[in-house]
Amino acid sequence: MDIEKQLDIELKVWEEAISKASDSIYGILISHLYLEYLLDRYLKVKLPKDAGLLGGSGLSFNNKLMLVKSFGEIDDQLADSLLKLNEIRNDCAHIFRHQISKMAVEKYGRTLGKNYKSIIQSSPDTGAHGIAPITWVVCGKMLRLVLTTEGYK
Repeated sequence: MDIEKQLDIELKVWEEAISKASDSIYGILISHLYLEYLLDRYLKVKLPKDAGLLGGSGLSFNNKLMLVKSFGEIDDQLADSLLKLNEIRNDCAHIFRHQISKMAVEKYGRTLGKNYKSIIQSSPDTGAHGIAPITWVVCGKMLRLVLTTEGYK
């Protein structure tokens, strides 16, 4: 199974969903849902008998991420990206009419290290201080980890 073909197929599904986002907060929520779905997929491979940990009233996003980290296959940079996006999502979900700050986006973007500068330079600010291209990179990295775990090469 070719990982690059599968990456293209699956990222197009996410891109289609995100393209329908009418504002940046909706885009954050869709991206967060997608990343949680990817965390669940990863954990289903690693924990085939999850005993109710996933879905419904199971683990929170943060707890799922900590469990994924415990397997030692997610790099610290990607884990930090997911934590920062989760913080932004929590602010959007719990603060009525929240406006995403440039500082929050920069903290999120800096989790990508040297790649952040090139992302900023090559991507126009499409709202919310350019959060979309950062999230695209994070989703792609997480999807690659999941597909590798699922056996794609």
